[in-house]
Amino acid sequence: KPLGRRPNGSMVPWRWAFLWLACADPACPLQEGPQLWETETEIDKLRGEVQFLQHGLQLQKMHGCEECVKAVFVVTSERTGSTSILHMLNQIPGYDIKGGNHGLWKDIYAMNKERLGKWKGYKGSSLYAWHQHSGRNDSELDCSLRLMLLAEINPDPHARVVGFRDSMWSFDENLKDLELLLQVFPCAKVIMSFRKDLEAQLLSQSFALGDYQYFLTQQANEAMRSFAEQHSGRVFSMAMEDLNVTTFNRLLTFLGEERCRSVAMVHDNEGRHFATTSLAPRVIECDS
Repeated sequence: KPLGRRPNGSMVPWRWAFLWLACADPACPLQEGPQLWETETEIDKLRGEVQFLQHGLQLQKMHGCEECVKAVFVVTSERTGSTSILHMLNQIPGYDIKGGNHGLWKDIYAMNKERLGKWKGYKGSSLYAWHQHSGRNDSELDCSLRLMLLAEINPDPHARVVGFRDSMWSFDENLKDLELLLQVFPCAKVIMSFRKDLEAQLLSQSFALGDYQYFLTQQANEAMRSFAEQHSGRVFSMAMEDLNVTTFNRLLTFLGEERCRSVAMVHDNEGRHFATTSLAPRVIECDS
């Protein structure tokens, strides 16, 4: 029976799976040369099958709920240098931090919040037609929320740290959606990207975006400040005014990336110019 389909549509036989499992041993026949195989072509074919199966196992590990996925989420109130932070994070080997997603997690949080309210409304009924278990399976719910997020951002299966940057959060609820996100991703950390100078931030929003939102921006900055104080062990606050090599190297230490260092800064989205490619200069160096 086939194991599954390859990207080209052909089937993967079970025998390749067993051969790959055998290759977990140091005496893997792939390392011994052609004596077990008739041709070099057959060996190359087996190597291809092994790589495909390894790719599948990496996806399974990332999307399984037993693994504590390392993640970084960048929270911003717009025009705070967050795109530059995003760009530099993705220069760290093994990082795949996505950009904005129109409030993906905010939507997932709203759905979960609505379902929680409805569950509280029907769980106590004495009518048999509404017979339910006494409680919800919180670990399964957290797992499903996590998988929903990972499925949409679809990070590189080889990434060791995933996440995204976004400006659409529940600032009006003091970031209760972010609190749930940290519950769903217990190994995650957050970068709060903001400006100390509110007036300069509003002028930048007006210049680049054609409009500014005084109340919403002030509310967002206050929510970020308060959340950072309450979760100091998992949040790094990065003011745009302090966005320099020294501060970014402190951020790298906070993220556990002591082998890496910033040697310069990326400056994305200056003025009305918006960065459209990943062709930024290499500013992060890491020891092998």
